[in-house]
Amino acid sequence: MGTRVAAAHFSDKTFAGVPQLLEDLQKLADDHESADIVFLIGREEVPVYAHRIILMTRCKSFQSVKRSEICRIPGCSVSPSAPGTPTPIRLPQFQGETFKQFINYVYTGKIVLQDGGVFEMLTLAQELGVEDLQNNCEEHVTSTMSVLNACTFLAAAMDIQDRASTGGKGAKSFVDRCVSFVGENAAKCVKTNSFLNLPKESLIKLISSDCLALEEEDVWRAVVNWAKFHAGVVQRTAHWTEEERARVCQHLSGVINHVRLLLIDSQVFAEEVEPTGAVPIEMSLERYRFAALPNKFKEIPDDHRLQPRVMLKFFSGSHILSQDKTHLQRVLNQWYGSVKQCWRLIYRASTDGFSAESFHKHCDGVSPTYVLVLGVNGWLCGGYSDVPWGKSHTKGAYMVSDKSFLFSLSTTQDTPPIKYDIVKKPYAICYHQEIGPIFGAGADLLIANNCNANMDSYSNLPHSYDGENATTNSLMGDYNFTVADYEVFTPVSTSK
Repeated sequence: MGTRVAAAHFSDKTFAGVPQLLEDLQKLADDHESADIVFLIGREEVPVYAHRIILMTRCKSFQSVKRSEICRIPGCSVSPSAPGTPTPIRLPQFQGETFKQFINYVYTGKIVLQDGGVFEMLTLAQELGVEDLQNNCEEHVTSTMSVLNACTFLAAAMDIQDRASTGGKGAKSFVDRCVSFVGENAAKCVKTNSFLNLPKESLIKLISSDCLALEEEDVWRAVVNWAKFHAGVVQRTAHWTEEERARVCQHLSGVINHVRLLLIDSQVFAEEVEPTGAVPIEMSLERYRFAALPNKFKEIPDDHRLQPRVMLKFFSGSHILSQDKTHLQRVLNQWYGSVKQCWRLIYRASTDGFSAESFHKHCDGVSPTYVLVLGVNGWLCGGYSDVPWGKSHTKGAYMVSDKSFLFSLSTTQDTPPIKYDIVKKPYAICYHQEIGPIFGAGADLLIANNCNANMDSYSNLPHSYDGENATTNSLMGDYNFTVADYEVFTPVSTSK
């Protein structure tokens, strides 16, 4: 497994004294005589010595304390000490060797991260408040994450989040990264031992995600395999004994509520789901009512059980709608009017070239299209057109459309994705051979030639397009902007 060395190299004469400083700090870390703190680690109470002044400088858990306190580390106990002897701090939840490496990092900033101990190191960094080490640990795990170990990483990250003393903000971000990776590679991940070994809480977290790239029938099959593994059952459902069925159902309890049973094919539900005996009768009845009267259920727009999961194949090959932005694929399909529509990438600026010529070479004459634009500031916006770019005999080369729209996908808790509809239909899009895609007269959105190397792209919204609280800052955060990348997609099949 991989390792990562976090160490400093100094060639600038300004830092000429730093190597000697680090050497002296290493000697201080090893100096037990001058230490005024002794950590007693694990059940064996392995002693690890330290100096309070160093800990107060480097660890937030030693900074935010009252006058009568030594530290604020979850699960620790501080004992009184005789004058002239180090103050004992007991941390039974950690291992001595890992803690020694942690203290060495606190003094010198140097560490060799090992896959086997990186999660405990991440926990230490979280609970003692050393943010730079926490970031290094997370980067290490991200760089070594694979289909085989991703579910193990998710379980460990959730354990860290549960034990975090600061509310788990940093760990939550890491949990989201793990869920995103597993979601993108779900078809392979659910076949691994690390998936089968997931704790129930981690499994629920995973199958609750909108970005689990599986059909709902396969989500159910993965969950049943997980329950059979934990119940020690290897037989197919039809051959279960009543005692085996009871064990499987016990493990599925609290899990099946997070499987979107209403989306499972009726035949699969009858042949694979109901025979397990795990689905309460009221849920089965509701499934059959949905099959008979689907439109009745659609009257409840926010019913999460009816939301299809985002399949990566919807916008296959997108670099923009990936990882934590994968769920936005569903939003675009909802606006398009076909929740399971698949799209084909026809142009990516970072691959095909940022020039207007490259855009027109790949995109002219194609419709309908989604244009996705990522700004260097991280903002994400774009437009939909049901008419193609191309030379026109009309004045100004404008194309008429009553279905085109613009959108902002730069979401926060307070600002969900926003759609801006066409209000001046004769000016939906504009063709200009020396400029990239143009939406609206004005223009509401214009992507300039070589848009990654200038700030000539701009948004003059609202003009031909309008919507709630529309301003020139709505799409990219400013009137002029620089583009990091943009992609253009067209449906794999134009029939809805």
